Amino acid sequence: MSEQAKTDVISKSLVTNLLAAVRPQVAYLRGRFWDEIEMAVHERMTKLIEQNKAMIIDAPSRQWLQLCSMILAAYQELLPLVGDKQIALSVLRNVMEAPFKEGLTGYIADRFGILQDAPEDAFNRIAENFKVRGEKRFGQTYAYVQEVQDEERSFINIQKCFFNDFFRANGMPEVTPIFCAMDNLWIAELEKPQYGVRFKQPTTLAGGDDLCRFQFTKTKAKP
Repeated sequence: MSEQAKTDVISKSLVTNLLAAVRPQVAYLRGRFWDEIEMAVHERMTKLIEQNKAMIIDAPSRQWLQLCSMILAAYQELLPLVGDKQIALSVLRNVMEAPFKEGLTGYIADRFGILQDAPEDAFNRIAENFKVRGEKRFGQTYAYVQEVQDEERSFINIQKCFFNDFFRANGMPEVTPIFCAMDNLWIAELEKPQYGVRFKQPTTLAGGDDLCRFQFTKTKAKP
């Protein structure tokens, strides 16, 4: 099997799984068969990947292009069917959030090095790993800049974000916050008292600001 054929199989599988999760949320749609919708989403996704392939500069960006193209294709296909941007966005956000919620503690262990048997070390792990692991995980299409780092504060700014760049380049910046919603889940988890972390995000690229500001402050952990 050629590399292109493998990519095509993977893309179709991703779309199938995505729409399987979407379908229960829009069960009221009766006008089209789901296999037709699936085919249309896959075709859109393939075109978007081709049109935006210049954004691929490393392995992570290849992964992000595939994911973003799938979500945008699904949004473009669902929008005329549901007739409302917020409904279409909400459906896709719910679909993405569900599996993320299930693996949340595993994610913060992998992303930050925060373990559930030592939650009080959360701030130190964030200070050590947020930038370093972020650069490795997200690749060269993201730009992390450390603004403040001391015993009680770790402020990091993201100057460049693949998700933001992709959806703006394709004329639909309203889709970017779907991906920001994943951040909101781990932020909510880390604000629980056992972690001893206070978080602020005064600006975001998705909101039209110059930076995504991730501001972590150490507090006293409470069991």
